[in-house]
Amino acid sequence: MDIGGMLGIVGPLLDVLKWVFGIYIVLLWMATVIWTYRDIHARHEEALLQVLAVSMALLMPFAGLGVYLMLRPRQTIADRYERSLEEEYLRHDIEEQFVCPQCQRGIDHEFILCPHCHTALRRRCISCDKVIDLTWSICPYCGDDGSGLVGRTTQIRMRDTQGS
Repeated sequence: MDIGGMLGIVGPLLDVLKWVFGIYIVLLWMATVIWTYRDIHARHEEALLQVLAVSMALLMPFAGLGVYLMLRPRQTIADRYERSLEEEYLRHDIEEQFVCPQCQRGIDHEFILCPHCHTALRRRCISCDKVIDLTWSICPYCGDDGSGLVGRTTQIRMRDTQGS
């Protein structure tokens, strides 16, 4: 075979490869435009910035994507929303450590009743009149178990020790 015959075979093959490569580049370029649109749509709500980002990717193939990647917002809208929720939750947790178990509103740690829903939060000891938790079976201040007998005997003992 001579060189002319080989060029006759290779020439059309190179033309086909050029077309395939060209179509591949165009598809890749369109994919970058679509990706840019989806990414800026997820990162910013302002329509002007969305149009600007997509236009850069469309009018400056591949270079526009590079510029967009350098300038795009770091967080998506969902990330910012989740972060704000987390910050609000932490701030709420720090500011209001005590909440009503019934209505979940903030209360003071010394409240006996919730001022919003009137749920009993604590009770007063019969013997020493100190505020104690509802779940405690005895008063940690005087030792009364609710019958009033333990508190009276403790008070009598305390008077006896002070008197002697």
